[in-house]
Amino acid sequence: MTVCSAPNASKYAQIIEAAVAEFQDKGFAAASMDRISARAEVSKRTLYKYFESKENLFQSIVVELSSRFAEVVEIRYEKGRDIREQLTALAWAEGRILMMPEVIAMARMVISETLRSPALAAEAQSKLDKTAAFIGMLRDAAEDGQLRIDDPEQAGHEFIGLIKARAFWPLLFTGAVLSEAEMAETIESSVEMMISRYGVQK
Repeated sequence: MTVCSAPNASKYAQIIEAAVAEFQDKGFAAASMDRISARAEVSKRTLYKYFESKENLFQSIVVELSSRFAEVVEIRYEKGRDIREQLTALAWAEGRILMMPEVIAMARMVISETLRSPALAAEAQSKLDKTAAFIGMLRDAAEDGQLRIDDPEQAGHEFIGLIKARAFWPLLFTGAVLSEAEMAETIESSVEMMISRYGVQK
């Protein structure tokens, strides 16, 4: 079970947080459901009510992490609207999520485990990769004449890569997050680079 009813949402969140800490400390193989229940301050019966197994709990964390990025996926290109504004809005949808300490903690845990297991890596990647939203935005902007892009897929990877190069990958080592001012600077710089590379002269 990976979804709980609203009245018990806090317990579900407690368990997820405790599991992230346990997997980070011990690794998936050595993690203990007993210790997770102790960390979460819930009974083993409650733990197993929500999660049938350690594997199910890990997958639930991946789903939880993926759900945090739902806002990014929902953003669509608006025909005729200034492209700089739209790229900035998309980048901030990603950036706001990367400013959440719990998101970085979950990402660190998931990445550490997927390095040990190619099967886990493939499954997690399919759920967590939101590059398609960036590709879609750039493709539609090019079709609308606001950008000049021959390969939207490559451009999408470049755009999200510019953001994550400062706001995600270096922080996995420390668990820190960028401040709002630092994120604003990162986003402004990333958008400017995309406009400089793919903008249409007016």
